[in-house]
Amino acid sequence: MDDGQQDLEHGNTLLMACADGDRDAFHRLYLREAPRLLALARRFTGDGAAAEDAVQDTFVQAWRNARRFHRERGSARAWLHGILRLRLLSQHRGARRHDHEALPGDDWPDPGPSPEQCSLDERRDRALRVCLRGLRGERRRPILMAFYLGYTYEQIADHLAVPLGTIKSRIRSGLKGLEECLRL
Repeated sequence: MDDGQQDLEHGNTLLMACADGDRDAFHRLYLREAPRLLALARRFTGDGAAAEDAVQDTFVQAWRNARRFHRERGSARAWLHGILRLRLLSQHRGARRHDHEALPGDDWPDPGPSPEQCSLDERRDRALRVCLRGLRGERRRPILMAFYLGYTYEQIADHLAVPLGTIKSRIRSGLKGLEECLRL
């Protein structure tokens, strides 16, 4: 018998002893098999904590169901891997189901505006458009270029071929006019 086969047989013996309630055999089985199971679980989950939970659940289930192990059907290692596989699949299905069950407002705030806020924003936007239309073109155009198109005052002056001081003055007086209009 080669070393690999002896290793598997030793695991079988330990698991059979667990079926008789031997805690020391369970501890030795855990020390032998947990590192392999944990490595597999980490590869499957990508999450150390979830992998550790799955391995712990696997050994709890193995302790409780050790009497169901039959060495003629396979090795203790294969039996433990089978339990782990089912545990990981169950954990994965549970996580997916939990992800789909969460609805906005159940346990996290909706980051979007409320219906009331949308209504207020719409009224404010409408009022601003009305007030902008009420400004003379020489004041409206520099304001739109600065605040909607992101031009600097120097770029506006170059584009409109108007002195920089005049642009600043038109924007200042236009903003004052908008402020007065919006107060009404």
